[in-house]
Amino acid sequence: MIIINQQNPFPAIETDRLILRQLLTDDATILLQYWSAPEVTEYLTLEPFKKLEEAVAMIELLNSLPESNQGIRWAITSRQEGKVLGTCGFHNYNPEHCRAEMGYELGQAYWRQGFMTEALTAILHYGFEKMAVNRIEAFVNVGNIKSTGTLEKMGFKLDGLLREYEFARGKFVDQYCYSLLKSDY
Repeated sequence: MIIINQQNPFPAIETDRLILRQLLTDDATILLQYWSAPEVTEYLTLEPFKKLEEAVAMIELLNSLPESNQGIRWAITSRQEGKVLGTCGFHNYNPEHCRAEMGYELGQAYWRQGFMTEALTAILHYGFEKMAVNRIEAFVNVGNIKSTGTLEKMGFKLDGLLREYEFARGKFVDQYCYSLLKSDY
């Protein structure tokens, strides 16, 4: 079950166990825990956060994506408790070419419970149906087998290896490019 509530300026998405909603400044404390945890940030291109102000600034940046038509990012929250489990969404949105890049992360306590698959299924529906994209991409650092496994399980296809594609944490890193086309969905 996927329910999209577009009555508010920011669309909320409900699934069986989750509510995807706009990020709030009040989420900064829990997101700082995730965005500073070595296990969660190991394959992110950003340095792990150290201060609450960094989390607040990231929330503000992510919340500005829809205003500038560059994407959208949701807080992944537990439907029962309202607890923030992580975030997911789209960035590098290109309406002219009908594509967007997908990004996500989840607190380690919530790994291997199907939460990310449930959240990504919901936002893929949103991307293809509401944003009218034809192609959703995901770039994954080499070695991140949890993320590549999730993408492959969801039907994403490996387009190839992008050698030294990102400069992250003081070095160039190779990334895999995965994509899912609307016709594959």
